[in-house]
Amino acid sequence: MTGILGLDSKKKDGMSEPNKMSGSTVVEDPGIPLVDRRNGKYNKYVQDDSQNGSHADLSALGPPGKFDNISYRLSRRKLLIKRRRICVNIECTLALIGVIVMLVENELIFAHKITKADAVSIFLKSGISVSTLLLLMAVIGYHVIGIQLHMTDNSLEDWRLAVNFPATFLKILMELMICAIHPIPGNITTHVTDPKSEGHDVSIDAILSILMLMRFYLVGKFLVVHSRLLTNTATQSLGALNKVKINTVFIFKALMSTMPGTILIFIMLGILLSSSWAMRTCEIYYHPDPEHSTFFNCMWMIAITFLTVGYGDIYPNSYCGRFVAVSTGLMGVGTTALLVAVLAQKLEQSRAEKYVHNFVYRAQLDKERKHAASDVIKYVIQLWRMKKHSEVSDRKRIRLHGKLLQAISNMREAKNEKSSIGENAIGVIEISKSVNDVYDIVEKMEDTNKELKDQVNNMESKLSDMSTKMDALYTAMMRK
Repeated sequence: MTGILGLDSKKKDGMSEPNKMSGSTVVEDPGIPLVDRRNGKYNKYVQDDSQNGSHADLSALGPPGKFDNISYRLSRRKLLIKRRRICVNIECTLALIGVIVMLVENELIFAHKITKADAVSIFLKSGISVSTLLLLMAVIGYHVIGIQLHMTDNSLEDWRLAVNFPATFLKILMELMICAIHPIPGNITTHVTDPKSEGHDVSIDAILSILMLMRFYLVGKFLVVHSRLLTNTATQSLGALNKVKINTVFIFKALMSTMPGTILIFIMLGILLSSSWAMRTCEIYYHPDPEHSTFFNCMWMIAITFLTVGYGDIYPNSYCGRFVAVSTGLMGVGTTALLVAVLAQKLEQSRAEKYVHNFVYRAQLDKERKHAASDVIKYVIQLWRMKKHSEVSDRKRIRLHGKLLQAISNMREAKNEKSSIGENAIGVIEISKSVNDVYDIVEKMEDTNKELKDQVNNMESKLSDMSTKMDALYTAMMRK
C-alpha cells in the first residue's frame, strides 16, 4: 500500500509541477516534444520567458552543423560533381561493352557460326550479365551521389529529407529495369504466331536484345553531366534566381538552340541504325526470309518508313517487325517536324538583314511612287490639252484616262506597301526597346520634376526668410 501510495504521490507531484510554474505560456507534454531545427540539427524546443527573466541555454543546442560552413559546402559540391561525372563515365562504358558483346553474339548466330547452346554463346552472355550487374551498381551509385549533392545544396543532414519518395524511387526503379534487360545465358524459347497464322518456337533473345538498345539513353546523360551549363556555378545561381531548373530538358533545349543541325543528324542516324538492326533481328528470329536477312534491305525499309514514304516493296512479316516499323514511323514524324522547324529558323532573316532589306525596299518603293506621281502629272496635263483642243478623238481621251487611273493606283499601292513594311519591321525587340526608351524618358521627367520641386521649396524658404527679416526690420524701425 505504501509503495502504491508513494507511486501515486510521485505522479501527483509530477502532474502538479507544470501548474506551479508561474509565467510560463507553454505547457510541454512529455509524450509529444516540440522540436526546432537549429544549426542543421533537431533539438528540443526552447522558449525564453521574458516575464520571469529566465533565458534558455543555447549552448545545449550543440556545435554548429558542418553545412553551415560555406567553404565546406562548395568543396564538397565540387567533389560530388566530379564523382558523379566519373560514375556516368563508368555507366556509359559498361553499357557500351554490354551492347557490343550482344551485337557480336547475335551476328555470330545470324552467320550460323555458333548456336545458343555453344560455349562461346554462353561465355559472351555471361560477360553481358557481369557487365549488367556492374552497370546496376553504377546506376545506384549515381543516384546516391545525386542525393548527397541535393543534401549539400540545401544544407540537409538527413537523406530522407532530400528524397521525394514516390517520384525518386520510381525513377530509380525504372532506370534499373531498363539497364537490367539483357539476353541471359542459355536458350529460352517461346511459342509465337506470325501474321500468317504460322506458329513456331523462337528464342526470347530477340526481344531482350532489342530492348537492350534502350541503354543508349546513357549517351544523353553523358552529354548532360559533361555540359558546362550543369557544372558552371554561375548558371546554377542564375537558374535558382529565375526559378529555372538546370536539368536534362534545359540542356537539350540549349543544345538545340546552339547546334540544332548536328543534334538532329545524330538523332536521325541513331534511329536509322538501331531500328534497322532491330528490324533485321526480328525478321531473322521470328520469320526467316532471305529478303529481310540483309542489313541494307532493312535499312531501306526503315528509311522509307522513317520518311513516311512507304513504297511497299519490302514490308515486315512478323509482329515484332511491325512494332519496330510503327515506332520508327512515329519517331520519324517527330524528327521531321523538328527538322522543318530548324530549317525555317535558319532561313529566316536576322535583324540586321531585315533592316537592310527593308531599307532597300523602301528606297525602291519611293522611286516607284515618284515615277507614278510624275505619270499622274503628265497625264493630267495631256488631258487638259486635249480638253482645250476639242478636235482630239474620244477614243484617245479614254485611253489617256485609263493611263491616269493606273498611275494613281500605282502610287497608292506603293504608299500602302511602304506603310506595311514599317508595320512588319516592328518586332518584339523593337517594342521592348521602345518601352525601355519610354521608361528612361519618364524617369528623366520624374527627376526633372523632383528638381523643380526642390527649387520651388528653396524659393519658398528664401521668401519666408526674407519676409521674416522684413518684419523684423519693420518692427525695429517702428520702435525707433
